[in-house]
Amino acid sequence: MRIRILAPRATLMLFFGGIVPLSAQLVSGSTLQQQPTSPREQASIRAFEERVAAYVSLHRQLEDPLQPARPGSVWDVTVASRALAARIRLARQDARQGDILDSDVATVFRRRIAACLPAEEWEAVLAEQTTDEDGDPILIPALRVNMDWPATVPFNFVPPRLLRTLPPLPPELQYRIIGRSLVLWDHHADLIVDILPAAFVT
Repeated sequence: MRIRILAPRATLMLFFGGIVPLSAQLVSGSTLQQQPTSPREQASIRAFEERVAAYVSLHRQLEDPLQPARPGSVWDVTVASRALAARIRLARQDARQGDILDSDVATVFRRRIAACLPAEEWEAVLAEQTTDEDGDPILIPALRVNMDWPATVPFNFVPPRLLRTLPPLPPELQYRIIGRSLVLWDHHADLIVDILPAAFVT
């Protein structure tokens, strides 16, 4: 299932929330998640959640003073998104890959990702992430922290079983797949917050 969005993703996600429901990445209390299996894994997940909380606290501090968008105004949403992105980039100008998705939690995530779907299902999912509707390769640029969502990359379906196996995120953030990398994406600011390369190896 492919969801191709040609206009800026943050604008459409905020303006037309029903197209790709933001709640799709929020896990209800009744949903069973894979539980940490060791004290070390528990500590890795807790540390990850603390880093996520710190980022979201900064996000909210920077977003709160901005002029609220007028109802029905795509332009206002775009302007607010770009202003928020500029503030976050300035505040996190020294941010680097792995600041949030560090090596400890990366090990946990890769194990959970590999276990949540059979290899053949992952191959089908990743084929949609790396080829277009004609079967031609999608240009995947080099990813870096604080970049916009790449214009060449379609905004594709994320398997619900993947979302259920990873720690739930606050509403400002989403897990997304670009090529074979897992990214944390701030959809208010249309920014890539962190990257887990080679998250999907089959």
